[in-house]
Amino acid sequence: MTTPELVRFEEVTKTYRTARGRRLSALDRFSMTIPQGRTVGLLGPNGSGKTTALKALLGLVRPDSGTIHAFGHLLPHDQRHVAAHMGALIEGPAFTPSLTGRHNLRLTAQLLGAPTRAVDEALELVDLEAAADRRYAGYSLGMKQRLGVAAAFLGRPDLLVLDEPMNGLDPEAVRDMRLLFGRLREDFGMTMVVSSHILAEVEQVSDRVAIVRDGRCIADADLTDLLAAGGPRLVLRVDDPDNARAALLGHGHHTTARTGPRGTELRLDETAHGPDILKILTSQGIYPHEMTQESPDLEDVYVAAIRAATTADPQNGEQT
Repeated sequence: MTTPELVRFEEVTKTYRTARGRRLSALDRFSMTIPQGRTVGLLGPNGSGKTTALKALLGLVRPDSGTIHAFGHLLPHDQRHVAAHMGALIEGPAFTPSLTGRHNLRLTAQLLGAPTRAVDEALELVDLEAAADRRYAGYSLGMKQRLGVAAAFLGRPDLLVLDEPMNGLDPEAVRDMRLLFGRLREDFGMTMVVSSHILAEVEQVSDRVAIVRDGRCIADADLTDLLAAGGPRLVLRVDDPDNARAALLGHGHHTTARTGPRGTELRLDETAHGPDILKILTSQGIYPHEMTQESPDLEDVYVAAIRAATTADPQNGEQT
């Protein structure tokens, strides 16, 4: 059974002009979907176009071409009809420092037309009840981010859009945010888009992933499908990883080096036949201590997608 789409981007393009009149491409024929009830991880490096795409969805920037359909409406023409369906935290929360967290949320609730009880519900959701009457200026970064999510949740939107919500957070705050996303999904069945450049966090909170490079969406699928399509990867443990990487690269095999509890491991970025890899290494006097097969993770999928896109289009654009 196909999951209904809440949002669909089709060939969306957005360019900006610098003060010197130079054109910078932020989105280049950007296409992706946001299915109902899913948590979509929007993944890509800083400057890849993730924030611009979310701003276009929210009506904060106007695309030059292409279409965005959301909740059955065409944007930006029908933006006013979908505004109440979406809550967002874009480029960090913005509250009045001298006011308490509760007071800030009450002001936001008034702007949204949300009932007063929604403030208490939102504070409980993000576990800020104990700090609700403290000044926002005294909040930690993690508390500020959670209050931002609470503000986005006030109107009980159908779609929650969160731009880099874990950026700069310490491990404990990241864990708290991850648990919060789980509650939003499980208790409220909320559809979410979480943009990030942190692969491990996207993999833990998302069930669908879109990978963005140079303003284009180069992968857009359920996470399980992306991982299954990758196939098993060879993992090697050698004494001289630098020479091993060079030897494999000379035969067209790309690797990713990872430092684990047993030292540096080399993971091939593509599927390869074990005996062939062993032959290449031993011909260079390199003898692996261990060679195993592991299922791909999101980092493997991401690296493979970026490399394939780079090979297909080696001209790198400048993004916003």
